[in-house]
Amino acid sequence: MVSVSDYTIRVLLASKVKGVGRKALQALAMEPLFFQVKLEELAETFPELASLQPESLVYEKALKAAEEDLRQASERGHTILSPLDPAYPRLLAATEDRPALLYVAGDPARFSAKAIAVIGTREPSEHGIETARRITQYFGNAGWQIVSGLALGLDSVAHKEALNHDGSTVAVMAHGLDAVYPKSNAALADSIVKKGGLLVSEYGYGTPAFSGQFVERDKIQAALSKAVVMVQSDRGGGSLHASRAALRYGRFLIVPVATRADITSGYEKARGNIALTTGSVTEKLSILKCQESDLERLIVLRSKNDYEAIEAGLLT
Repeated sequence: MVSVSDYTIRVLLASKVKGVGRKALQALAMEPLFFQVKLEELAETFPELASLQPESLVYEKALKAAEEDLRQASERGHTILSPLDPAYPRLLAATEDRPALLYVAGDPARFSAKAIAVIGTREPSEHGIETARRITQYFGNAGWQIVSGLALGLDSVAHKEALNHDGSTVAVMAHGLDAVYPKSNAALADSIVKKGGLLVSEYGYGTPAFSGQFVERDKIQAALSKAVVMVQSDRGGGSLHASRAALRYGRFLIVPVATRADITSGYEKARGNIALTTGSVTEKLSILKCQESDLERLIVLRSKNDYEAIEAGLLT
């Protein structure tokens, strides 16, 4: 484990104070004064930390909880980062949704690799699976790190395909790194780290997976990547969280056209692709909840012949 910085230890302590929410912690993590005042002066300087009086029960409980995270990170060989750490991923730090804390299994130096997110429905068609494999194989062979969410379906396909071709992959989790959800992907998570990839979470050890956390997880996938490939989704699927975030962060959203077979069969999980590749501007704006100017960064992937040109555009 890389040693945890004094900055991060202080953010970690604040994260254990009841009532300090995600937004408040994000603000504290970027506030220079937060790191300049003495530890015993935090309660006087920052109203949200008023209960963090030295030698108080709140302080002792927060300190104990922070020390427990540090102990677990050390035992597991994990790293804990905050936005001011040099190892904190640059693309993620550039967004307003950057987590105040990032727990990492694997070598944080991997964050410097160019990355693209490959995501999609948990219930893909055979054509969706094959599309995910081909896209992952192309970008993996071109040296791109594949980011996804370790969910069943297309996320798992992307991770496995990256590993099958000796590529690197990053799994963003919606819970503490002491567990894997779904449990059926525990072996896959282990393989990701063993083969040089990363498991990443903004949540401390022992934090279970709640529905709202998956939305934040999806945003981090987009924030870690130059582009998001939404392989297959219906019109209201969870994959749209990362897709919308990509456009909001000024990144690219790549959407493959639905296959003729999926269109003919009326496959529900491909209707998002149909709307975003052939629908009207109004329809696209309704689904992506973005500005019309953002649609300039919506890229329609029509065939494998488009891969090279799309990659070139991402690198400029």
